[in-house]
Amino acid sequence: MGKLYARCFAKAGYNVLGTDLPQFRDKLTAELSPFGIKVVADGYAVSRQCDIIFYSVEAEKIEQVLALYGPSTKYGAIVAGQTSIKHPEIAAFEKHLPQDVNIITCHSLHGPAFEPVGQKLIVIPHRTSAEAYQRMTDLLAVLGSDMVEMADFHEHDKIVADTQAVTH
Repeated sequence: MGKLYARCFAKAGYNVLGTDLPQFRDKLTAELSPFGIKVVADGYAVSRQCDIIFYSVEAEKIEQVLALYGPSTKYGAIVAGQTSIKHPEIAAFEKHLPQDVNIITCHSLHGPAFEPVGQKLIVIPHRTSAEAYQRMTDLLAVLGSDMVEMADFHEHDKIVADTQAVTH
């Protein structure tokens, strides 16, 4: 999902930075450099430079990744995650992000093989100013997704759990 979002934002004219684990970085660079996306050394470089940061990691690794890079987040940045279950993500954000960072998370209801245009995108403001929230929704609008705003991540997680129980 991170690569999909990065390409969409770059196509819309935004400067995009990204990173990955060292063993995947060269492949990521080859894949994303044609879009003008700069792949940097690590999460510290992303955290210190970017105004809006998306953590696109597995839910079971979000705590570990935030422990490393979260404290380095740029003053006033907006941070989002793309996990499908928000409780562990929000807990990691609260634990490892500075208090001056805005937390506005999202959940795309499609996988990376699908373009986001017309797809559902859940947006959840958690700890944010009105200005930061507007900035984030303006950015997300370039995806062309059908944005659904939810006031609370607990509500999101209940819906996801109920849906999984019914479909599985």
